[in-house]
Amino acid sequence: MKKQVLLLFFSLCLISWGYSQNKAAATVSVECIADTDSIWISLQQSAFVKAGTLMVVAKAMNTGVVDTLYYPVIDTLNSFLVTVPENFQNDKIVLSTFYYPGLRQVTGILNNNKISSSLLMYVFGKNMPNYNKVIEVKEDKHFVLPKLVFENKATVFFNFVGTKRKQKPDISIDLLPKAKDYDSVTTAVFNFGANLFTSAEYDSLKRINQLPPNAVRVEGKGKELQQIIVTGTRKTKLEKYKEQFASGLYESIMEREFNFLDNDEILTYPDCINYLLTRMAGLSLSTDRSTGEQALFWRKEKVKAYFIDEMEVDFNQVQMLDVSTIAYMKFLPTLLAGSMNSGNGGAVVVYTRKGEFVRQGSFQNNYIFSIKGYTASDYILFSGGK
Repeated sequence: MKKQVLLLFFSLCLISWGYSQNKAAATVSVECIADTDSIWISLQQSAFVKAGTLMVVAKAMNTGVVDTLYYPVIDTLNSFLVTVPENFQNDKIVLSTFYYPGLRQVTGILNNNKISSSLLMYVFGKNMPNYNKVIEVKEDKHFVLPKLVFENKATVFFNFVGTKRKQKPDISIDLLPKAKDYDSVTTAVFNFGANLFTSAEYDSLKRINQLPPNAVRVEGKGKELQQIIVTGTRKTKLEKYKEQFASGLYESIMEREFNFLDNDEILTYPDCINYLLTRMAGLSLSTDRSTGEQALFWRKEKVKAYFIDEMEVDFNQVQMLDVSTIAYMKFLPTLLAGSMNSGNGGAVVVYTRKGEFVRQGSFQNNYIFSIKGYTASDYILFSGGK
């Protein structure tokens, strides 16, 4: 009987200890570094939790601007630096932190016919190695992607595995966890506006060594400011698109580029291959004697490299692409380094419309997605990641 009581007591202690460990899985501290515009966010994670995600919601109270940040929590002690830009340093900034005991993950569902039990997933983006993996599709057509840790944005491309049919998968994706799944941890308020002083106030407080941290000198109301004229160049749609979705790996001084973000000229062609044939002297469509299939030739050399959103595909996939979904394309007379195909026939590179660049009322490719990754560890608030 005594042994049973001791066993019960020991079991209750284990349950209580495990519960307290789970409740205290993460401790967050937020502090402003004196005399700077920087805020350190530190998270102490339980050694028994493999990985988690920190969500930070920052709000500028005077302007009402909100920014949401996501950080991967891999180590026991994690630190992230947030910088408050100068145009928000007369504002009150509220930072609220939330924790989830797991990494962010993408799940999806196949909406059209399941012509293959597997999907080939490609992930590529700026400053990250390309990644591909075969994903199993369950009987109910749901699938789950491996947990990926990357910064900023990436593009995910899906294709059926083990089938020669030209049908593309029609997919819907979801990024988990949702905001409601996070537990609130702490809220901190930083009143940067309280540290603004006129020249007289600033000098007076400085003389008596009572100038507060991060104090900023501003001119008095009676001072007439000199006129300042700011000049700049407005970015084109193509420049904005390239900043978000293109990398320098697919550029060449010999490239020929065709922009469709500002015009509809490609809509009069059945496919982008036919468009290219009318624009590129030396480019022809003929039959490949070795395969008996149609192929592009550049000055008698077969074009072997084709890319959609910087992912290598085959000729048929480019030819089948809906022209209304193309943002811009380019032809490279010399083959890209690292291509799976050898030869000197050049390369065709096609970029599809995504996000704000999707054509209104048109069909959007439901097998190519742009997903948001984690926030950079050194981040400027309210900058949109730029």
